[in-house]
Amino acid sequence: MHELSPKGHAMTNPARSRHAVKPRSRRLLSLLVASLLPVISLLCGGSPASAQAELAPADEEILVKVRLAGLWEGPISKLISERTTNPKIREVGGHLSEEHAVLDGEVQKTAAQVGVSLPSQPTAQQQGWMDEISGKTGAEADRTYVNLARAAHGTVFPLVATVRATTKNDAIRSFAQKAVNAVMRHMTLLEGTGLARADSLTGATPATPAANGVAGNPARSVATTGAEGGGDELGFGGVLLGVLAGLVAIAATLGLVRWFGAYRRGSRHASD
Repeated sequence: MHELSPKGHAMTNPARSRHAVKPRSRRLLSLLVASLLPVISLLCGGSPASAQAELAPADEEILVKVRLAGLWEGPISKLISERTTNPKIREVGGHLSEEHAVLDGEVQKTAAQVGVSLPSQPTAQQQGWMDEISGKTGAEADRTYVNLARAAHGTVFPLVATVRATTKNDAIRSFAQKAVNAVMRHMTLLEGTGLARADSLTGATPATPAANGVAGNPARSVATTGAEGGGDELGFGGVLLGVLAGLVAIAATLGLVRWFGAYRRGSRHASD
């Protein structure tokens, strides 16, 4: 039964009124959280679609090229580090052998993630480089190893840098970053031996069109490709979309807050 006020009106039990409001407030809170979660995910981590974005030709090429590099540079670096009498070459060869093993594990993991098949043997040209190095001895073997390995790294560097800047696939971008770091570190180590010729990079195999950014136009630089090719590394379109979605969510939140405040005031007036 309702208690009667001094004026004879039925009084609403405040405790019951509060309990009646709580379920509705919980539903409103759940609705608000559900509406904001996609916005938070978009702003903080990118959309799930970007992680599974369709691969560009250069995205696949970077996995194949890095895998091929590991198939010959890893074993020959190990061999030269064991045969050389030069302490610097022994140290550099050991580093490259170990790091190529780690990078090879990364490339295989990434390739499996995005569904790209990898080669299992080096190319005929790479096998020829291995034979040339292993067929020499002493300082001549050291010089041949340093310059061929440096030339190979210089060839693949434009590709990994371009893919790092332009890919729309999160898994490929993450791998490309590791490849860029590894290639730069390896070139620095090889150059630090003092045996690298200034013209060793000019003898490297020319990069493919994909390595320079756009098929059919190898003259375009990495910077031009990033600016004109629509790479959008930072995902400006996604950020803009997230900001707009955030504004919409804020407006919706303010509307809910006002509605809820009006509802509470109405509840209190009803209880008076």
